[in-house]
Amino acid sequence: MSARVAIDPAKTALVIIDLQNYFLSPSLGRPSDAIGLKVVDKLLEHVIPACRKAGIPIVWLGWGLTKQDIDEMPPTIVKGFEADNNFGGERLVKGLGTNIGSVREDDGTLVEGGRVLMRDQWNSAMYAPLKEKYGPQDIKIDKNRLSGFWGGTKSEQLLSARGIRTLIFAGANTDQCVGGSPQDAFTKGWDCLLLSDGCATTSPDFARQCINFDTNEGWGFVLSYEGLAKGIDCMQREPSP
Repeated sequence: MSARVAIDPAKTALVIIDLQNYFLSPSLGRPSDAIGLKVVDKLLEHVIPACRKAGIPIVWLGWGLTKQDIDEMPPTIVKGFEADNNFGGERLVKGLGTNIGSVREDDGTLVEGGRVLMRDQWNSAMYAPLKEKYGPQDIKIDKNRLSGFWGGTKSEQLLSARGIRTLIFAGANTDQCVGGSPQDAFTKGWDCLLLSDGCATTSPDFARQCINFDTNEGWGFVLSYEGLAKGIDCMQREPSP
């Protein structure tokens, strides 16, 4: 882990990446014991309440494609999604922009899953327990590459307009969309912190270790969700000067 760091809550945002129905929902056939769901639990129980206490807004950063995005998508990204077979049952999801069909939610409601990771679809919405935590101070950003800071989104403009200079990253996958975002954000001048145990990946563990190492050694700082929560709690208890 990194040495101690100090943050200014007024200039800080928690960036939650790709914890969307498409990647997490058991209703879509994703594993009910997925490690991403364990990250959701940590965020709901510890991280989001701590950030709310400190007045730190949340950036809900996730895939949200347009037809133009699909037409211009690099083949390497298309290939990656076409290879995704981590679905249970007989459901076949063929890749970005394809129609998922009807999905039955836990309460028995039948909904249209929509086209894979296109904007304003059920499957591209944040996972329901997280979506319930949206606040008026939060920022929702659609991205069209693994990184949310590569230049093809409105991340830079929206965050700069709010005076945000420090970004705390959480979400999935650690070595893909999460890892790509602080790498790009760091090169554009943001201070980046990675919640090492507030992220998840299905890749081999060495991939997670590499992202933690590179963040700690070059892109920013690494901390735990407990360290963040305890730090905010201490900050709240300190008397005003």
